[in-house]
Amino acid sequence: MLKSVEQLTQLSTTPGSQIMNEYFFAIENMNIPFYDFPDEYSGVIPSNMFTHPVEPVPLIVKFTGDDVHQLADIFLVPGLSIKLPLFQQLELSDIHGTNWVQVNLFDQGEHLYQMLQVENEIKAIDRQQSEFDFYDEFNGGEFISGMNKLVLDEQTLNKIALEKRLIFRDSGWKDKLFFHKSIVNKIIQFQPKGISFIPVDGYNEFG
Repeated sequence: MLKSVEQLTQLSTTPGSQIMNEYFFAIENMNIPFYDFPDEYSGVIPSNMFTHPVEPVPLIVKFTGDDVHQLADIFLVPGLSIKLPLFQQLELSDIHGTNWVQVNLFDQGEHLYQMLQVENEIKAIDRQQSEFDFYDEFNGGEFISGMNKLVLDEQTLNKIALEKRLIFRDSGWKDKLFFHKSIVNKIIQFQPKGISFIPVDGYNEFG
């Protein structure tokens, strides 16, 4: 059973950090095949740029470790995708800086999902307090890798209206999407198969 946000925040490693306790990462929690687009549809749904295909984009199984598997309600690769009936219940279509594209998954039949695109980028990670292996600046941009301990810049986030930071990625560390607890609560109340949420606070990509 998926934990509530209140239970999840008890796992947070930094007491008293309000903003840190408001954000979560999604992780897959079951064996899900590796899905991808057929070659002729490569690049049709970039993760960080809005596109508007006129019909559902096909998505196929590229690799699976099991002969038989359950279909996930939500999966993360090649982009966070939510089964259409669940998506309609969640009412996530109007979140700032996001767009949803319909895909047709060919796996044990055909199944419609909505795949997320996110243009909303915020310099949300505290560059001084966080610990990472590599940092570089180039042409006005940044690149961070090897996240050992993630600390959010609470001052920056507090200056941004909540409705503009419900779902975002950091402008210099694009590995993960940040989900506000209000979005997490919406999702976990339906107990979807496929993903769980973990606190951002103190996140270490190496375990």
